[in-house]
Amino acid sequence: MDNKYCSREVLKKFGMTMAVAFLVIAAVVFLRRRHAPLSLLVISGSFFVLGIALPAILKPVYAAWMKLAVILSWINTRIILLILFYLILTPIGLIMRVFGKGTLDFKIEKNRDSYWQKKEKKPFSTLDCQRQF
Repeated sequence: MDNKYCSREVLKKFGMTMAVAFLVIAAVVFLRRRHAPLSLLVISGSFFVLGIALPAILKPVYAAWMKLAVILSWINTRIILLILFYLILTPIGLIMRVFGKGTLDFKIEKNRDSYWQKKEKKPFSTLDCQRQF
């Protein structure tokens, strides 16, 4: 892992974040089961102490965590794109086909010289340069 991303401050922040995360998980477990999960509290305390005193020890844990984050981001991106395509774009395309709406001009006309569409000419002003879109 690049040292630029593993500075002492980054590792301290990682230690504090993990300590708070495990503390929150311990609190949720305590509220649901009414007993204190000692292992989660020990892990949280360990991250806290190491984050303050010896953040360099957290470097391998941080590197593994970041590798896991890259893998999860790759998977999540594919899932989100899959959901967008099959739950949003596919139904829109099917509905447009059912109603006969087409956004592209696919009709071939043999007696047509060109398929270029004429654009209406309008006078140019300086306001067109200020708000181009």
